[in-house]
Amino acid sequence: MPHPMDGCRAKLERARETLDALELEVANFLSKDPPPVRLETKHINGGLEYAFIAYGEPNPPLRISVIAGEIVHHMRSSLDHLIYALVIRNGVSPTFQHQFPICSTEKDFRQAGERCQIKGVGANARRLIRSVQPFTTPTPDDTILYVVSQYDNADKHRLLVVVTAVADLGQTVTIGTSGAISETEERKGKLPNIVGFGEMGPKKVSGEGTIVWSIKLAEPAPEFTADASLVPQLALDQCGRVRFAPLIPTLRNILAGTRHTIELFAGEFDAHAL
Repeated sequence: MPHPMDGCRAKLERARETLDALELEVANFLSKDPPPVRLETKHINGGLEYAFIAYGEPNPPLRISVIAGEIVHHMRSSLDHLIYALVIRNGVSPTFQHQFPICSTEKDFRQAGERCQIKGVGANARRLIRSVQPFTTPTPDDTILYVVSQYDNADKHRLLVVVTAVADLGQTVTIGTSGAISETEERKGKLPNIVGFGEMGPKKVSGEGTIVWSIKLAEPAPEFTADASLVPQLALDQCGRVRFAPLIPTLRNILAGTRHTIELFAGEFDAHAL
């Protein structure tokens, strides 16, 4: 006999399958030949900085945004399936007004109740629903449910903002010098003097070039060189309070959080005959 939460879990399983497929599409896109993102290094700012500059097309195929929106919709839908199951479990007939409220203020939550979104849900389930609301945290706009709601609402009207070519550097930077230059009469015996570094973290690339990171020098040192690996990825333009959140890991975290939220309600159906 089907379990009341089977619909919720099936939605989440479909989200996982679609996410696995999306991961392959992203990997194929980033591994194209020629690559969609390339890295160059050069001296800039009058020789006072040695920069790692990424070049690339900032917009991925629209298909990737469409698939990402589908994944988010399955997550949001799974929560609404949960409300339907809870209402039926309590002996009430669900309507199209029923849905899982996701509220950033307590006032919004009260209004959701007044709109009959959780009418007929048992008292304990209602307490659980309130306990997972974004407004119960210090940063409501940085919670998984808030992000699911915002993305799902946005995807109804426009494609999710997915940024290609967010570029970062690998963990190792190799520093050296050009022997041909360091042995010239002008530079012989002089050593480059590093005095600082640019801001670390992923940057959105552009066709004109984006400085991913830089090494600051006290004075021009044309013999100075450095090398690092490029780490290109696709990212969500904004996820909660995170700028350029990596697409695939972020969606996996959101999926895991949504699944955790739904499983909190499993006890409401303990008496159901499996």
